[in-house]
Amino acid sequence: MATDVHSREQRLRKQAELQSLYLNLASLREREASYMDFSTVIPERLANQINETRQEMQQVEDELLTLGDETISSPARQPYWEAFAAELSGDLAQAINLYKSASRHTHPDAGAALRSVRYAVRTAKSKTAGGTWTRVSVRSRNRFWIGLAIILIIIFIVMFVLAGRFKPETIGPVVAGESTPATPTPPTVVLIIPHTATPLPTPTPTFTPMPIPTVTLTPTPAPPEETPTPTPTPGAMLRPPPRIIGPKNGLVWKDGSIVFEFENLYLAYNELVCLNPMKGFDQTNTENWSHPVVGSKKPFITIEPNVFRVAKQQGIQCVVWSAYVAVDSCDNAISQSTEERVIGLPNVCNFK
Repeated sequence: MATDVHSREQRLRKQAELQSLYLNLASLREREASYMDFSTVIPERLANQINETRQEMQQVEDELLTLGDETISSPARQPYWEAFAAELSGDLAQAINLYKSASRHTHPDAGAALRSVRYAVRTAKSKTAGGTWTRVSVRSRNRFWIGLAIILIIIFIVMFVLAGRFKPETIGPVVAGESTPATPTPPTVVLIIPHTATPLPTPTPTFTPMPIPTVTLTPTPAPPEETPTPTPTPGAMLRPPPRIIGPKNGLVWKDGSIVFEFENLYLAYNELVCLNPMKGFDQTNTENWSHPVVGSKKPFITIEPNVFRVAKQQGIQCVVWSAYVAVDSCDNAISQSTEERVIGLPNVCNFK
């Protein structure tokens, strides 16, 4: 009898762990879909997290089968894990066919996995096409610059030849008092130079010089010394934390999902609001449980009730949480975190 009770408790614990993994996988799939919406490269770290979560799920399901739990033996289970193996081995065509089969039998992750594999195939094709275009464009640019250099060389040669043909002609000496003819080729002029030069009259100035006024220079006062502006600290560059609408601090959780709601921040297309890892404390105020980071592009984040059920089954008395704003992913925070709030399961911890 004691063995049956122990086995039942073990099954319940594994079932709760499996549900928690499915919730974590759904959150990772939402982050993956946000990258697909904007046609960006999915980070390798996110792809590794998805694969590691699925490997843990497969291990937990195998353990539940060993414990005699037949509830997870659905028609979608076998084609889904066969598709996962084909995806890891690089056989994406086989993976797509198997994910379609698992999706027809309503596997929770089959649709998201099928979308991910198709996106990987499209990305690989676009990279191949982009490489061909780059090589062609490089050759075209090289031809353009070679042609431009040839044209410039021809222009310089033509200018050099024209400059050699039209040299300026030397103009002979000019007699004082005679105007220079405007024609380029002047007629031959015979100059008669006397033996004695006629002195020219010395011009007499006809203007009276004005006295120079005395200017008194007023010394310019030295500018006041500038007070050095203090350099802002890195923490001052962060935005203020998002304002929380709910849940209230000290909420006593009985059952059901919890919605973490924030004021509309009018986030940019690549920004999102994120929950810090939720921390769970037991009756001795010792942290013995945590939930991974969750992000959303909407001003609210919903956490399913099973997360809190698992925490409560593990002896957690309360959960502490806070939130912040990030860009591209929850790894890049651009705002300060909110003050920590407490959710009681069912009693609120006293940390004093």
